[in-house]
Amino acid sequence: MVKNILCTTSSFGSAQPDVLARLENKGFTPVLNPFKRKLTLTELEGLIAEHDPVGMLAGTEPIPESALTASGCLKVISRVGVGWDNVDKDAASQLGIKVYRTEGVLNDAVAELTLGLMLSVLRQIGLHDRLMRAGTWQKHTGSLLKGKTVGIIGFGSIGMQVGQLCRAFGAKIVFHDTITRDVDWALAVSKEDLVTSADIITIHADGDAALITRDDIVAAKDGVVLINSARGGMIEEAALHQGLVSGKVGGAGLDVYDQEPYSGELIGQDRVVLTPHIGSYAREARADMEKMAVNNLFAGFRIN
Repeated sequence: MVKNILCTTSSFGSAQPDVLARLENKGFTPVLNPFKRKLTLTELEGLIAEHDPVGMLAGTEPIPESALTASGCLKVISRVGVGWDNVDKDAASQLGIKVYRTEGVLNDAVAELTLGLMLSVLRQIGLHDRLMRAGTWQKHTGSLLKGKTVGIIGFGSIGMQVGQLCRAFGAKIVFHDTITRDVDWALAVSKEDLVTSADIITIHADGDAALITRDDIVAAKDGVVLINSARGGMIEEAALHQGLVSGKVGGAGLDVYDQEPYSGELIGQDRVVLTPHIGSYAREARADMEKMAVNNLFAGFRIN
């Protein structure tokens, strides 16, 4: 019997080629994503129905009940990533499908990208790069991270790491989290106080609800910088766009979007730095993540 493993991430095996050999050595047949991009639901359901996999090494594509039931053999879903909001876990549980994720391996990669977005926005690196490539030698004055108040919404492992990086630059750190965090180098505040006091707000929380709304942007400091490398939709896009146009928002750095690939109106804003969901796309992080995802898959099948 062929035991297919559907690998839905666009680049599975490219950072850690031996993961494919590890699957084959355990009697599995890896089926790679033929589209080399994030799958639509129709594409995912079609691949599941065609290959009838016993397991999935899954990306960020939505995996609702309709996808879970497209195969009668599916037993294990191992997310290649830290989040699993895209998986209908209730339906998976009812169907006896085990779901895993790769916790902890992305902390460095996401935290460093967040810092990169922050510095790029503050010093308008993206704008200057575009101007020079267009043949224009033009200088715009930016700002330092040193001395700024950085507000971190979601102070788990990634949020804390971002705080430590910013602190090394001489920034003051305030944070808001639903869980009590005992640290002596950052100040816990209400979300309202964070929004009104921070020069830079960066999001590192779970869930899919908007955490920065139009009202928050109105209440924030003039020239506030907004960063989101957590999940799409956590900053209301229309409100962000309006804030950028009016000058209320000084700049933004985004790596995640409600709709991916992204083609929205923020593309036309000079003071926005946009990256295509590359938080995990450091060679070292991808290699560790793919290795852990395969280990989790084996654990689901009780294979050493």
